[in-house]
Amino acid sequence: MLGAIFRDALKNLSSNLLRSGLTMLGVIIGVASVIAMMAIVEGGQVWLVSSIERLGTNLLFVWKKRLTIEEKRMFAGRNLKLRYDDALAIRDRFPELQVAPIIQIEGHVKAGERDYSGRITGTSPEFSPIRNFHPAEGRFLQQSDLQTWKRSAVLGKTIAEVLYGSKSAVGEQLKIGEHRFTVIGVMEPKGEVYGQDRDEMIFIPATTALRFFKGDDKIRSMVIHVPNRKQMEEVTHKLHQFLIQRHDGVDDIRVRNQGDFLGAVEQTIWTFRIVLGGVAIVALLVGGIGIMNIMLVTVTERTREIGLRKAIGATRQNILLQFLIESTTISVIGGCFGVILGIIAAYGFGDFVAQSMPGGGDWGAVIEPEAIAIAFVFAVSVGIGFGLFPAMKAAKLDPAEALRYQ
Repeated sequence: MLGAIFRDALKNLSSNLLRSGLTMLGVIIGVASVIAMMAIVEGGQVWLVSSIERLGTNLLFVWKKRLTIEEKRMFAGRNLKLRYDDALAIRDRFPELQVAPIIQIEGHVKAGERDYSGRITGTSPEFSPIRNFHPAEGRFLQQSDLQTWKRSAVLGKTIAEVLYGSKSAVGEQLKIGEHRFTVIGVMEPKGEVYGQDRDEMIFIPATTALRFFKGDDKIRSMVIHVPNRKQMEEVTHKLHQFLIQRHDGVDDIRVRNQGDFLGAVEQTIWTFRIVLGGVAIVALLVGGIGIMNIMLVTVTERTREIGLRKAIGATRQNILLQFLIESTTISVIGGCFGVILGIIAAYGFGDFVAQSMPGGGDWGAVIEPEAIAIAFVFAVSVGIGFGLFPAMKAAKLDPAEALRYQ
């Protein structure tokens, strides 16, 4: 019975391929949109998370909180600065942690006739393992460089090429401002990570940066590695309380763990999922309206056929099922084509998005089976839902009136 109805449905649809194809188009576009958009969003999440984790894992970030005018007046005379001594105190109090202070300097770098203007980072040896960023040539900073305020510099790959071309930069001399430095290492290629080009960085000892360029002991921030991921929350709280105590009871420091950033990424991704998923669902609903419209036209065109079928014994249920299967068949076939088109569009558009992003090439589409299943099931549901009204209309036709219809 059902097999015969399904064959009749295919026969009726194939009798007018152009109209059937145009009706399916809305479903095809809707399903393809759901799959492609969800795949690109998932790819974006993978890219963002991997970008964060490429800079190291189990990290805490410490920086000075911006105080209001009232708070500054209230806490006048107290320690309201993040200092290099704070980093040393954390090392002493929490020996299991790796701590890297960060001092940022805007400076002019010159090597022979070549020069570069940009940001120089004063830090400590811990920066390299914490940030998973290692030298390809020479070495990174050592404690002896900090203890003697040594004028040593480690260059990012791009900086080394800008200043020294194809020859090795290790052992060469350069000037940062008025001070002469020796290049002791060149970092491995890292590329742009989370909006910052790691190959355009210059590292010098933190103590050297403070003594020759800052003139005080204030630092911009700290990056801290926690050995055990399960202790992140506990260490964050203890570290925050320790710094408040060091700053005369003033809560002027922010301590954030990497999980906070990953949580923000996840929240952003969910927002994109909802917005883009909503757009794609609207496209599917438009396709469903197209199915309902065409099925209503079909019912009108086949009124005499419906009357004849009823006259020879077809029940309301038979007529309802026949038209419902036709509308569902449209959505099923459209859904299959939509899945294929969606996969092609996801990878094609995913590559386009990747090339458009800073440091492009790393962001590709990630197609989840769940997205395909959701899109296909929703397409079939649209076919059934929007095909139900025309099918009910056909089933309710009076046989005598239908046979007299011209």
